[in-house]
Amino acid sequence: MLKITKINMINIDNISIIISVVLLFLALLSPIINPFFRKPKQTRYEGFDEDNLDQTTEECDDNDDEEEVINNTIQKNLTPISIIFTPNNDAESLSRNLELYLNQNHCDFQVIVVAPKGDTETEDILKSHSSNPRLYTTFIPSSSKYMSRKKLAITLGVKAAKNEWVMIADISCMPQSNKWLSTLACHCHETNNLVVGYTKFEDDAPSFWKFERLQTTLYLIREYQKGMPYGCNSNALLFRKSEFIEQDGFRGNLKFIRGEYDFIINKYGRKGTIDIDISKYGTLIEQTPPKKLWVNKHLYYMESRKHLRRSFRHRLLFNLDQSIMHVSYLTPILVLSYSLLKEHWFLTIVAMTALFVTIILRTFIGNKAIKQFEEDIPAWKIVPYELRIIWQNLSYKIKYWRANKYDFISHKI
Repeated sequence: MLKITKINMINIDNISIIISVVLLFLALLSPIINPFFRKPKQTRYEGFDEDNLDQTTEECDDNDDEEEVINNTIQKNLTPISIIFTPNNDAESLSRNLELYLNQNHCDFQVIVVAPKGDTETEDILKSHSSNPRLYTTFIPSSSKYMSRKKLAITLGVKAAKNEWVMIADISCMPQSNKWLSTLACHCHETNNLVVGYTKFEDDAPSFWKFERLQTTLYLIREYQKGMPYGCNSNALLFRKSEFIEQDGFRGNLKFIRGEYDFIINKYGRKGTIDIDISKYGTLIEQTPPKKLWVNKHLYYMESRKHLRRSFRHRLLFNLDQSIMHVSYLTPILVLSYSLLKEHWFLTIVAMTALFVTIILRTFIGNKAIKQFEEDIPAWKIVPYELRIIWQNLSYKIKYWRANKYDFISHKI
């Protein structure tokens, strides 16, 4: 009799079945409505294939020179490149990384450094490399009231470039090898007008920063591959000099202090004309920025995104992902609370199962994407970080609302 009573306590009615189906459906739906589930496709291009390169290297016998194999492969692409750096009070990064760029194993390239006039430390570093024929330096006036100094420096660099393909990059980043430039140059063919190189933080950066950056990158890559380029959170971007000059460069957003990469992608990006390289050879490593600089980057983006095309479409998918994810967690938690209160053990079991399945699947899918990009983020942090993103964005939004809007433009009238 006691046994029968316990069985009766597991009350399975139609409503319980419907609730159970909904919970399990959400548990299976949530992990696939997820940026980490939408795997980016690495563009395959003539002249360099990382998989074939690795395979070829492995098949070489002990007497073969691996370096020679790599060099012969990447040098099939001969696209000349001009790289523009615009250091601003960052002599330390310039001193540490300039040599890495000047020593890139590429047939024809130049490095253009556009620095503020009067920065003696930077000038001394540039003088020490002045004998290098690949280096070209120029300076901007110490005052420029009516446009962003960064955009002015880039514009001067583009005009000074001798090559059609121009790259803007941050000197605070370092290439992983001397094959970096040639790897990206392989994407510079006739049908493209933009090429993005993947960037990630160095190992000692906070893991949440890495997670947030990777998640944003996945959204942007999807938009590139769907022909809806919106913005750029990488630190290496190639574009065509002729197109930049013909369409007046940054005209329309010169006053905004930041957002150069976003504005170029948003203005010049077209369907089928943009590539992104996510291979290890085409990756830049960014030095961990101070927390204030990291926060300010988000605040500048909140200002510039109001002036970017396709912003609504970009935010729509993110909001959908976040909504479904939060519903998939909140629903079983609410059902679990109710079932425990009412001692409805069937719903308790189903709610716990749904919650467990959601956590396991989202962790597995997220960890798989993280490994693909060779990021060092512990698997157990994935779910907490996913839940944190929207609240972190809210904190940025509050800071932005409280900020003086004149802080985001170069001239205050």
